[in-house]
Amino acid sequence: MEVTSSKKEIWTMGSYSLLTLAIMVGFMYLNTFATEVLLIPAATLAAALGIAKTIDFIVSLFAGAIIEKVKIGNKGKNQTWLYYGRWVLAVMILLEVCNTSTAPMVVRVAVLSVSYTILNCLMNLIQTGYYGVLAAVAGANMANRNAMSINMTRQSTVITLICSFIPTLVTVLPFGSWNYFVVALVFMIPMPWALGRISALADGKDPQVNKDASGPTITVGDMIGTIVKNPQMLAAFVAFTVMYVATYMYQSNYTYYFIYVVGDFTKLTVASLVAAVVGFVAAMIMPSVGAKLGKKNSCVFGFATFGIGLIILSFIAAKSWILYIICMAITAFGTYTYMPYMVLIFLDAGEYYLWKTGKDTRAIAAGLASPPMKIGMALGGTIGLMLLSSTGYVAGFTPDANWVNSFMRVTFMLPGIVFIVAAAIMAIFYRITDAEAAKYAKENAERMMANMPPQ
Repeated sequence: MEVTSSKKEIWTMGSYSLLTLAIMVGFMYLNTFATEVLLIPAATLAAALGIAKTIDFIVSLFAGAIIEKVKIGNKGKNQTWLYYGRWVLAVMILLEVCNTSTAPMVVRVAVLSVSYTILNCLMNLIQTGYYGVLAAVAGANMANRNAMSINMTRQSTVITLICSFIPTLVTVLPFGSWNYFVVALVFMIPMPWALGRISALADGKDPQVNKDASGPTITVGDMIGTIVKNPQMLAAFVAFTVMYVATYMYQSNYTYYFIYVVGDFTKLTVASLVAAVVGFVAAMIMPSVGAKLGKKNSCVFGFATFGIGLIILSFIAAKSWILYIICMAITAFGTYTYMPYMVLIFLDAGEYYLWKTGKDTRAIAAGLASPPMKIGMALGGTIGLMLLSSTGYVAGFTPDANWVNSFMRVTFMLPGIVFIVAAAIMAIFYRITDAEAAKYAKENAERMMANMPPQ
């Protein structure tokens, strides 16, 4: 198929990457803000966010059902959540990094954890709504969907480049403990505009909430059944869950590498800037490599590359932060090999199940790409903070060689091993090739056309 969507549609859908800019301060540096500015103990933070992430995961399972059943305003069921949710999201982004350091500990923990919970629960709905809008705007043309997904991935590399300055900004700006808040405010401003424009693209195309009780609805039972009864969906679900656990184990603690191992938090800006530039180059090159490898093998290659990079880093980067930069640059090429195809893996599994059984669960396939991230966020983030606490970390302490060695192992080597486990699961248990997926989709479409009643 050829791309039939206009450049305006493709670039507007890609502007969803501005949401990443809006949430990045809290997403990447919340643990650092909480422990270093709010002075919340790591174990307390792990417990509070563990509860919040569990709630977030539960909501992620209901996201499709909520969008199907809840009617807000007079717009389509998917675009509604982008149009109205953007304003609530903006408030939560700011509350999450609001300086409450002079308040009692219970207030500090409550404000952070409640805003974190609402923000992430709403993100489930906005993300699911976005993919619904994408489907409505792109239509049935898979080339349109691929073009929009790849364009968004590439726009995200520019966002990553901008975000690489966060460590310096939150250190050198003259607002003291409010630096995180100020940076979050500035980075958040483009987000409501972007989500509003994306929502507008779906005017007249996005279907209304289904009010027919006999019509198809999305429930938690449907999701669980789709996973358990479809071995290909189960393999993808488990592989991506393990990958996300590894991701959040690493991301929970890596900022402390620059604070306590390197001893200069501002050097994270240089590292992030280099990673962003390399990521931009990788995003231009590696999606094509991933297409040649096939969606399955692109994931295997990407997971394994990231894992090997982290393991090597754990042994050599304590000696030089330049070695850290080199290792992380290598992992970027693995990441952008599979990133544009993550959701498509789940859609292929849905096509396979319909082809094999005649039961159409494709409507919930894209939604199943979100829960693995939520499980990974809850488990990986909590495990990461607990491992940090087990090293003897206390805000402002002076590390010794033994602590550095322990920190490098729990922050980089262990997640690296988990990444390789995810690659092995994908390689062994997920068996749908791109050619087979195309066959399933083609034959499913032919069957549906044959069964359609005459007009």
